[in-house]
Amino acid sequence: MNAKERFTAICNHQTPDRVPIDYLAGRAIDKKLRSYLGVDSEEELLDKLCCDFYYLSVRDISQNESSLKIYQGPELDITETERTCPFGIRYLRAQYDWKFGADEAIGGALYNAESVKDILNHSWPKPEWFEVEALAEECGRNKERVIISGFWTAIMGNAYRLLGFEKFLMSMALKPEMIRTLIRRISDFYMALNDRLFSALKGKIDIFFFGNDFGSQNGLLFSEEMWLDFFFEEYIRIIALAHSYGLKVMVHSCGSIISILKHLIKAGADIIDPVQITAKGMAPEGLKQDFGKELVFHGAIDTQKLLPSATTERVYEQTLDMIRILGARGGYIVAPCNNLQDDTPVKNIEAMYRAARNYLC
Repeated sequence: MNAKERFTAICNHQTPDRVPIDYLAGRAIDKKLRSYLGVDSEEELLDKLCCDFYYLSVRDISQNESSLKIYQGPELDITETERTCPFGIRYLRAQYDWKFGADEAIGGALYNAESVKDILNHSWPKPEWFEVEALAEECGRNKERVIISGFWTAIMGNAYRLLGFEKFLMSMALKPEMIRTLIRRISDFYMALNDRLFSALKGKIDIFFFGNDFGSQNGLLFSEEMWLDFFFEEYIRIIALAHSYGLKVMVHSCGSIISILKHLIKAGADIIDPVQITAKGMAPEGLKQDFGKELVFHGAIDTQKLLPSATTERVYEQTLDMIRILGARGGYIVAPCNNLQDDTPVKNIEAMYRAARNYLC
């Protein structure tokens, strides 16, 4: 099987020749891993790991600077150490154009917002500021892999970075209409921007990947009822847009999201990432039993304790365990449970990918 055939099989819950393999990492550990494996380019690294997927280089317009290469809007306030993104969120500069990177937010343009009017009067970015057509050539260079694209569409993440996290959570209870307006305004922008991208790259990309972190280690950041009130309808229309272009949809949320998985399925999610198995209620056996017929699982190789701290042998065996549990009858993509971090021994990363390559379904 080639990468696309392998991916199609697991999406149909059929058994592939081997489990599909994916790679996400921070810049520093990526550099170490390339040196350890004796490769220079991203293509060589993905080949060495037998990775079936490729992420387009522009994935976000907010948390990193990758979109600047296609940005044609008004000049942004960027200094040597700080920058303001098109939404009006101020960041410390650290990740630059690293496609898996996320800078630290230090201020938002709506910190003083108190009403729906303040939200509507904000200077919102425009979809036409981004030359999405420029990404077609990158798709062509990586057409043998399953291509993951779409803007990150952080309708909660950008909302709380604009307002401030505490104010966002308090306002969900005290000023719900203001928060609904904020989330809808961000959603409208991303709907239009992703529509332009999907149209420009129609037939060239395979997966729309977007994310908002709704979970903590022990449960949702707010109630299930609040999630349904503020986010469910937005997820329905965002996912429907991607499906209208024939794309599979991979939804990201860290933490314990067991209580909303049924709602994400109803909204149309095809793939769940990162499957944080150390969070409450996220044991892989239960996830596979309860949701394995409807969802593909992406991730599940623990980046909190296993990869940074375990022996190489334990990493190898745990990876095999995840393949046996989550990959039974298809439906699983081996990947780290969030981006690989700099505190991870490269020999443990190699062990994870070696296990995935060696396990024939």
